[in-house]
Amino acid sequence: MARLPAADATLGTVERIASAPTAPYHEQRALRAIASELERSGIPSELDAFAQLHARVRSGAAAHPLALLAHTDHPAFDVVKADGREGRARVLGGFYARNLATEVSVRVCDDADTEPFGALLDDFVPALDVANNSPGHCRIRAERTLAVGQWAALDMPPFEIHGDELHLRAADDLALCAVVVLTLAALRDEGRPHDVHAVFTRAEETGLYGARLVAEDGLVARDTVVVSLEASRALPHARPGAGVVVRPGDLYNTFSNDGERFLRVARERLADDGIPTQRALLTGGTCESSAFVRLGWTTTAIALPNVNYHNMTEEHDRFVPEIVRLSDLRSAVALLVEAATAAGSDVDESWWPDVRVVPPEMRALLRRRA
Repeated sequence: MARLPAADATLGTVERIASAPTAPYHEQRALRAIASELERSGIPSELDAFAQLHARVRSGAAAHPLALLAHTDHPAFDVVKADGREGRARVLGGFYARNLATEVSVRVCDDADTEPFGALLDDFVPALDVANNSPGHCRIRAERTLAVGQWAALDMPPFEIHGDELHLRAADDLALCAVVVLTLAALRDEGRPHDVHAVFTRAEETGLYGARLVAEDGLVARDTVVVSLEASRALPHARPGAGVVVRPGDLYNTFSNDGERFLRVARERLADDGIPTQRALLTGGTCESSAFVRLGWTTTAIALPNVNYHNMTEEHDRFVPEIVRLSDLRSAVALLVEAATAAGSDVDESWWPDVRVVPPEMRALLRRRA
């Protein structure tokens, strides 16, 4: 029987992880928060050569291992010039220039746990930087002395609850980092065979760099089914509140049918218990499965429908919180637990055995007669 994680425990995990400010190349605060949550659940973790966090839970002899990938960065700004309390800040990943045409409030951070302080961004200058997915840079004026190497996140509440809606500074992808932690915790005492390797990656927003390093360097086993987790742009056919979305592809790539099989089995199990899920092609962006499918890996993906993707709306040009649904998030955990055990036992969808082989009478009926 599929089980939803407890709402209160889910909210606590999401809040503690999503409250950490983060930026491409500056994910240390988020990684420390995730490591703390794993430790709270009794799950050991370790860093790879690129300071990406890995954790794993296993039981029995699993037929197929899964790797769950969620990225720890979110579009932000890094200080590239500093003179006293003024300098220049480069945009890092995925913000539109139109949202930078007016003054933007941010909080300046470093990679340690120094208390962030306020600053304002203005005077946006277009200067395309493809390697950093950056449209340009801004003037930054701060409450305190600035230093090159500091960075800034949007100044907004990191976590608020509005009924089923969670308003987050960075649902993409810290909400899904929480989903991974909750999934590992749910599997820790699961007796059915499973093998799940979680990787919390870096620098996704600037070029899928962390995921690409995992793929290129083989940092997960080659026979692993890779599952990318995202908070992707909500679309008319992928509605918030209708459950987690099984994602057969993204803007540029189609993923693997064999990998998705275990998610489809999980969907059947959740449907039997009245837990809604969705399946839809999401073309709002490119996710980390694309870093693997192009190198021949078996891949699939899930996503939470994300309202105000990258803190932006079509209606106005000010930054706003991203919004995901608690119910969708809980269904994501339930789906991944069942997918892990389906992969562990190499289970097929219920309809497939009936159609795997053409019945002899149909073969005879359709056989060509001279």
